[in-house]
Amino acid sequence: RAPNAWWLDIASPTWDDMRAIGKLLHLHPLTLEDILQRDTREKLEWFPKLGYQFIVFRAMESARTRERFMQRNGMIDAYQGDEGSIGEANMYLVVFREGICTVGHLGFPKHIERVRTRVQLLQNNVLMSSDWIAHGLLDSVVDSFFPILKEIKNDVAAIETILFGNEELTETSFSVRTATSIAFRRMARMRRLVTSLTRLLASKSEIVSQIRKRYLNNGKVVRNEGVEIAMYMGDIQDHILALQQALSHYEHILSESYPAYLSRLRTIVSNTNNSSDKAVLTLSLVSFAALVPGPVIGLFSMNVHTPRNTTDNPKPSGGYYWFGIVIVLVLVVECGFAVLVRYWWVQS
Repeated sequence: RAPNAWWLDIASPTWDDMRAIGKLLHLHPLTLEDILQRDTREKLEWFPKLGYQFIVFRAMESARTRERFMQRNGMIDAYQGDEGSIGEANMYLVVFREGICTVGHLGFPKHIERVRTRVQLLQNNVLMSSDWIAHGLLDSVVDSFFPILKEIKNDVAAIETILFGNEELTETSFSVRTATSIAFRRMARMRRLVTSLTRLLASKSEIVSQIRKRYLNNGKVVRNEGVEIAMYMGDIQDHILALQQALSHYEHILSESYPAYLSRLRTIVSNTNNSSDKAVLTLSLVSFAALVPGPVIGLFSMNVHTPRNTTDNPKPSGGYYWFGIVIVLVLVVECGFAVLVRYWWVQS
């Protein structure tokens, strides 16, 4: 093996480009077909007669890269304005003994630059073989999931605060509807993001495990540096398993958040309805209580002669005990109405 491996990176190749590269590197027709057809299935294929292994690995693409690619090709971005969705792009690695060829239809400037910087820093201390470069690219792709996982962790913690916090939604109905809409959209966005990441990580562990076994050959060392590369691949596999376990945990929490939040909303709506019913009942009782003494007051307000009043003198004479009688009758009627309402309340 040459001390320093060569590295050829191809971004957004055309059919003519891949035909020329295929003739130059003696690539198998199936490899060219997978690259040109943009096969999305992650896999590892070994071509011993041609002296290379072909790795298909899916990575997250940045919004800036996708936007630039769409503008250049006059295409419409299917992920634009779609909350909770992440872009996916295929990374094709053709790993020879003497070098490596990487192909990406959208390009991977972040991963390429990261591995290239690492190569420049460690080229005097570490053998920069093609296997080491392939490991660096796969490790960079897997590590790019952790910042998003941190964002998911923070959002899940915020959702748990909304669900199990002590604060109550006591504002106006418009504020309640707005807060409810925001909470549900946040939960839906997080669930979709977790589902997308889980799907994207589904087959990575198996692919890395196959690569690791390829270097160890079921426990037998194939090359001197095979054990070291296999150890590095095992570290990538551990990262993938940790990501999958964390996403499974967050998926469980988010799946329980919907019924929990709906239950809380039912409780809030029920308490609001009870308060409204009490207010309507109180207003109705006050209205009826104001109408009850009406007949009594009207009866004693008629323009009739009473035994204690004189008709000759314009100024009434006699005692005013009829006023007291009217007041007492009104109080008796009101007390009877209150007793009747109390009886109805107890019966209900």
